[in-house]
Amino acid sequence: AFSPDGTRVVTASYDKTARVWDAATGKPVTSPLAHQSLVVSAAFSPDATRVVTASYDKTARVWDAATGKPVTSPLEHQDQVWSAAFSSDGTRVVTASSDGNARVWDAATGKPVTSPLEHQDQVWSAAFSSDGTRVVTASLDKTARVWDVPSDMETLEQWAAIAKRSPFVLDGVALVRRSPPGAGSKPSE
Repeated sequence: AFSPDGTRVVTASYDKTARVWDAATGKPVTSPLAHQSLVVSAAFSPDATRVVTASYDKTARVWDAATGKPVTSPLEHQDQVWSAAFSSDGTRVVTASSDGNARVWDAATGKPVTSPLEHQDQVWSAAFSSDGTRVVTASLDKTARVWDVPSDMETLEQWAAIAKRSPFVLDGVALVRRSPPGAGSKPSE
């Protein structure tokens, strides 16, 4: 992936590293960003000061894009992490994992901002809306889901109550409205 200004590139590799390169010279900018297993995804923050990586080692990591040093502790899942992306303001990261969950994290502290965004099978990708108020997730359970992720929520419990009312599940080609809280967890048409 290119940095937003196009001067650098970040690559993810099966050699258990991601690397930041000068796009004009092809020379490394930092030391390798090392994981314990394959690195399958890497992306710059909107201001290009950080990089987020996703790995089979069950973590995503946020790195300083100039020094290659970790910014937070690892963002941990129970299984492989397939993708990670920053919000448009760079304050949060969303991760997608084989553990059946996506997670939203504080990009400065590495702490979870929400409870897990649960699917019935592996979650392969997740991304923020351009305004950062929603996340879309795609899963092997044959659904994509759109989740409300307010930026002003103070506790996980408050967020969890809103997430249960998150409005849409994309199931194949049909758009279905989720059942109201207490009416069961299966989406209804």
